[in-house]
Amino acid sequence: MAFLPRTLLLLLLAVVCIQLSGVLADGPDRCWCLNTLKKRVPREHIEEFSIFPRKSKCENVEIILTLKPVNNTSEVVQRCLSPDTKQGINLQLCWNRKNINNASTFKISNCF
Repeated sequence: MAFLPRTLLLLLLAVVCIQLSGVLADGPDRCWCLNTLKKRVPREHIEEFSIFPRKSKCENVEIILTLKPVNNTSEVVQRCLSPDTKQGINLQLCWNRKNINNASTFKISNCF
């Protein structure tokens, strides 16, 4: 009979862990883009971009640009673009129009 309470306790612990893993999988506890660029980034400098819609933990639409390497470096540089700029609005329109596979990133060449 002592086996039953331990089993129930382990089962309850497993359920709590599963529930917490679902909450944590929702994303970071905050927005990724704390500072955003307000100026246009030349499209020849952009390799690809990602757009993240508003979510429960961030009420901003986030546009993350991955820039092409400079001076033959392998360093990946990412910048956040304000979704309210003309370029940000155009990228969102392209994303909504052409990203039919719901890819997480999108090549800039697909938009222009």
